[in-house]
Amino acid sequence: MPKSNASRRVRARCQEECQARCCRYLTVQIPSPKRKCDLNEISWLLAHEHVTVYVASRRWHLEIRTRCRYLTADNLCAIYDSRPKVCRDHSTRECEYLGQPKMTLQFDQMEDFDAWRAKQRQIRNATRVAKTRGQ
Repeated sequence: MPKSNASRRVRARCQEECQARCCRYLTVQIPSPKRKCDLNEISWLLAHEHVTVYVASRRWHLEIRTRCRYLTADNLCAIYDSRPKVCRDHSTRECEYLGQPKMTLQFDQMEDFDAWRAKQRQIRNATRVAKTRGQ
C-alpha cells in the first residue's frame, strides 16, 4: 500500500477517474512504413484482435489492448510498491484518459488501413500524372 497521502491521492485518481486506463493497454512506437512489405506488415498486425495502429505527432504506434496482470479487480496495482520504473514515472497529470493524444490517423481494422492505402496510391498516381503532363 502507498505510504504517503500524495500516493493515496494518485491511486484514488487512477482508480476512480479513469479506472486505470494506462494499465489496460500497451503502446510501442513502430517504424513509419516506407516499403510495400512495411505496409503489408501493418495490415497483418491489424488482422489481430485488440490491436490499433495510429499516427500521433508524425510517429506511428502499435497499441495492444491487454490488461496488466497486476491490476486488481478494483483498479489498483497489486505490486504498487515494487512496480516497474515506467509505471512509477507515469504521471496522472499526463493521463491520456483526461487528454487524448492528437492522432492524425487511426486504424482498428485491416480493411480500414487497406482502404487508406488504396486512397494514398490513387493520390500518388494522380500526382505523377499531373507532373508528367506539366513537363
